[in-house]
Amino acid sequence: MRADFHITTRLFPVLALALAVGRGFAGEPPAAEVKWHPGNYIFVQARRLDESLLYPHFLGVQKCYSWKSLEPAKDRYDFSGLRSDLDFLARHGWRLVIQIQTKTFGPGQNDCPAYLAGPDYGGGVYRTRWGSYNPVLWDDHVNRRLLALYRELGRAFDREPALEAMVIPETAVTGELASQPVTPYTVAAYARSVEDGMRAMKEAFPHTVVIQYVNQPAELVHPLADFARTNGIGLGGPDIYPEDPVLNRPGQGVYPAYAPLAGLVPLGAAVQQNDYTQKAAFRGPPGAASVREIYDFGRDRLHLNYIFWGLRAGYFEQVRTMMDDPAFPHDPAGGLNATLPRSLQTGPGRKS
Repeated sequence: MRADFHITTRLFPVLALALAVGRGFAGEPPAAEVKWHPGNYIFVQARRLDESLLYPHFLGVQKCYSWKSLEPAKDRYDFSGLRSDLDFLARHGWRLVIQIQTKTFGPGQNDCPAYLAGPDYGGGVYRTRWGSYNPVLWDDHVNRRLLALYRELGRAFDREPALEAMVIPETAVTGELASQPVTPYTVAAYARSVEDGMRAMKEAFPHTVVIQYVNQPAELVHPLADFARTNGIGLGGPDIYPEDPVLNRPGQGVYPAYAPLAGLVPLGAAVQQNDYTQKAAFRGPPGAASVREIYDFGRDRLHLNYIFWGLRAGYFEQVRTMMDDPAFPHDPAGGLNATLPRSLQTGPGRKS
């Protein structure tokens, strides 16, 4: 089904419902502008969406969709699950942030389509230190397949009112690559593949916020932040660790790169499962940061427009308690930076 037909057939019922509930899409910008609804979102990973997730004080959800689920066979795309989620959220005046999941972290996990294992893709995937499999993006043949997915998604969904943002997953590469039968890794080749992905996603989604998660390798952090600034692409990360010595390291860590980008490009970061129980990732001081400390660090140090809060039991309840407090900011952005970044003021696809 063509995306424009899909939107036309359901747009007016959605607008009517949105007006009725008072928090929907009636204030959407003209089609020439980028959708912009900063604030607090729920990070559901790949969980099925239902009414039990519609908590007060949140604007929507971030959900992961694996590459292999979206492209189960070469050039055969299946966006039915994504369409269903958009329809569900639109009925409730909520918004969707999509993370295209290409990286996995559990033994044997692989979110890449099976055809990448063929002889044309330089090995296709590499084995990580966790025993999972991630795509060899620095191989041009592999990366071009991912960019093709971005283009197809953009054609189908860029103008969807309920689609708030597209997130490209973290840049970290973890694995003993020298011993694996894949296209040899170089920093330069990997940097080029990440930049190509950022540019392609931005071109595919000119009316939707685009955020690249950046964390490692250290030598690419600030060049990629500069690339994001130059090309008007958002920056973010998979974690908020207030006391991580590597992420906070001046000149190398990614956290010092956020403040210079504030007000220029969108900024968004996730609070994942481990973030609730660790002040730092695998290093640094032991112990947990409170949800208020995480929020304050994201708002005041990272100047975030978006925070994506994970659903970890026993901790997400603390997030809800924090937000229920009458003293907590109850503006639409939940106290986060709501100013439209300069890169989005200059029009879709233009550089800041």
